Amino acid sequence: MAEFDFVQTDASKIYTAIVGGLMDAVNEPLYPGDERRIYAEALVVVFVSLYNEFNDKMKQRTLQFARGQVLDAIGERYGVKRAAPAKATAVFRFSVEAAQPQNIVIDAGTKMTTDGSVYFATDQVAVLQAGKLSVEVPGTCTEGGEAYNGFTAGTIGTLVDLIPYISGAVNTTASTGGDDGEPYTEEGDEKYRERIRLAPATLSTAGPESGYRYFALSADPGIIDVAIDSPEANIIKIYPLMAGGGLPDSEVLGKVLAACSADTVRPMTDQVEALAPVAVPYDVELKYYCTQDNEADTVRAIETEGGAIERYNEWQTAALARDINPDQLRRFVLSPNWEAGLVGADRVEVVSPVFTEIGKHQVAWFSGNLKVSHEVVG
Repeated sequence: MAEFDFVQTDASKIYTAIVGGLMDAVNEPLYPGDERRIYAEALVVVFVSLYNEFNDKMKQRTLQFARGQVLDAIGERYGVKRAAPAKATAVFRFSVEAAQPQNIVIDAGTKMTTDGSVYFATDQVAVLQAGKLSVEVPGTCTEGGEAYNGFTAGTIGTLVDLIPYISGAVNTTASTGGDDGEPYTEEGDEKYRERIRLAPATLSTAGPESGYRYFALSADPGIIDVAIDSPEANIIKIYPLMAGGGLPDSEVLGKVLAACSADTVRPMTDQVEALAPVAVPYDVELKYYCTQDNEADTVRAIETEGGAIERYNEWQTAALARDINPDQLRRFVLSPNWEAGLVGADRVEVVSPVFTEIGKHQVAWFSGNLKVSHEVVG
């Protein structure tokens, strides 16, 4: 939908209306320096500010422009709640220095920490059997979010809730599974907005594509895109894509299947399958040209972390059915991010990837093969 305004917010038009209206009212021209004109010009600033605020408040009543808690209120009309952050999990080993003659009970909710700022708690009761030196039990972070992923084995090792005879606890696996859900950010609002937009399709009992898409997106907060395919009558294949272009594991596929095959969702004749998208690999090989004066800035803008090549890979793998497009790579290299003051290359020769059409249930996947060189010209 195109941009629109509920009220006029053009400062020049408001200025003309207020100052011109005052001149008409007093029936004489008001020259610069006239106190009445100065007063009218001061009013223009106030009216522009008020009209802009009023326009924003009114536009937020629409799904297209709503954000934050206003978007929550719109979602509530359709029974769609903002996805809460998912919590990271890991496996923890509780140990004793010497085997004990009796069982040691480790209560559910026993806490461990890294440095006193991040806490994990056991998910269930565990029993360290008499004569044994250790027992393993799953644990979950007390806070949700991606920030709590990636604590490698051995880094969560301070036992907060002390237990007699237990000498320590440490994670034996890296923490994974944390997700930000649909936070109160621009990206989070957009994900939530898309699900609200699809919600009316869930009222149908005919199994529309948009209905399956809604339930699949709602199955796990880490899902960013979904493809629905029906290769033959009554066969429904659902392909979810995870954040960062990742492929779903069996747990996520199980969630999608459960959400989309519920009795209140699936027509009785539909046979639903949840499958991982097919990854289509591509390499990156290119040579770019820059001037001697801009060499250092250009290399930084293109090859370093967060540079043009990394941003291209993020874009390329962020959606299903997105064709592998070398022209987009050229665009990122020639114009990395002008708003941030990054300097692009003067010219670029892209060897790979080559243009490749991607099917509905496929996703482009960067193979990791990267070959980049540059030449100073001029």
